[in-house]
Amino acid sequence: FIGLVALNPELDVEPEVARSWEVLDEGRTYIFHLRNDVLWSDGTPVTAHDFIYAWFRSPFSLPDIIKGAKAFREGRLTDPDEVGVHAVDELTLKVELEKASSHFLHELTVCIYFPVPRHVVETSGASWTEVKNIVTNGPFQLKTWKRGHSIVLLRNPEYHGRFTGNVQRIELSLRPTTNWSADLAMYEAGELDIITVFPSREMERTRQQHSGEYFSLPHLALCYMGFDLSRPPFNDERVRQAFVMAIDRESLANVILKGYGAPATGGIIPPGMSGHSPGISLPYDPERARQLLFEAGYPWGEGIRSLDALTCFDQTAVLPMTIIEYLQAQWNDILKIKTIWETVPLKAYLERIYGENQPSVFFAVWRYDIPDPDNFLSWCRYMTAGKLEDYVRVMDQAHKTSNPEEKIELFRQADQILVTSAAFTPLWYRRIHLLVKPWVRNFPNSALKFWFWKDVVIDAHI
Repeated sequence: FIGLVALNPELDVEPEVARSWEVLDEGRTYIFHLRNDVLWSDGTPVTAHDFIYAWFRSPFSLPDIIKGAKAFREGRLTDPDEVGVHAVDELTLKVELEKASSHFLHELTVCIYFPVPRHVVETSGASWTEVKNIVTNGPFQLKTWKRGHSIVLLRNPEYHGRFTGNVQRIELSLRPTTNWSADLAMYEAGELDIITVFPSREMERTRQQHSGEYFSLPHLALCYMGFDLSRPPFNDERVRQAFVMAIDRESLANVILKGYGAPATGGIIPPGMSGHSPGISLPYDPERARQLLFEAGYPWGEGIRSLDALTCFDQTAVLPMTIIEYLQAQWNDILKIKTIWETVPLKAYLERIYGENQPSVFFAVWRYDIPDPDNFLSWCRYMTAGKLEDYVRVMDQAHKTSNPEEKIELFRQADQILVTSAAFTPLWYRRIHLLVKPWVRNFPNSALKFWFWKDVVIDAHI
């Protein structure tokens, strides 16, 4: 599927279904003019109504920034015509915002804002995504889907946009990342063109044996740790700082992860994004960590019972259990505090994180949806509501200013508050590791995604 706009490999916004747009009312109103040659794969035209239909189907697609969206979602507003999304005609979409947003166009590149074929959904109901029913508007369409095993895509002859590559068919393996060695064997046998490399005992051997085909790319994502700030012991900043200063990020990233990630010695905003501040993280300092515990009234961990810590199954692909063991060992050896880790399915994980029964410590992975610091910093504000007043104040200032440079500087300040207070602690910055066969001559990628398949060029090979 494609949306109004798209991100190119340079992370710039470019037209897709929208051929142009106007920004009015000091940035609070957008008028999108749609192309008249964009078709669904069954030949039906894509219209402004398809976008509105898709946005109202999902509460995630009507963010608070859209005028009246929050009130409509909460039931305080019942007339959808009062929400700031309107089809002026078949090819003109008007969007009104509660306030000006410097990153709204970037938001529209996220898949939740893409249209869905209303004529198919209303005919097929819940089965509209089955292979026999689904129609799409992007450069490829679904041929087969063996759930949990594989997907086959074919080039969409109805796609209107630029198609610089020569790929007519894509076969995707959906094997669990924990069993990626089977895909590695297929790659080494020449049966796969591209493979993502995951942390394992074979990782270093793989990189050495395929050094000419190995690529490591920055990824706007980070693996981080959070604490429950509402109750002891982590309502005390000194205790949080002690736990953070007992972690050697260099060893974690370079020894335990074998270079799979980069040590997070900066802030929550990752490298490669505007506002990144290198070197601001709390240092690895076991002696200072123990001293902070003494000052907080917990000498050698006395008074702190075994702490509950949480992660989820979906994160074990980037969090081998050796990392859990590493954190347990560091805190036990340096602080004399034991942590009991629990790994639960994603749904249960989210219920715990957002519910009243929060874990004392939790591990999470944040993958940025757009190249804007606010994408994560606003979530951090939600999670720390009422607990970090300075952070809320700085974020309020950032959201009020229309000056891009001033906004980035305020985001830096907010990041500094999070890191210094140890409310959230980045552990390592993620990278994407790939093996790409020599016959894949053009393979565009970016820090947000690497599936620009319509631009991939594969040379003839045996």
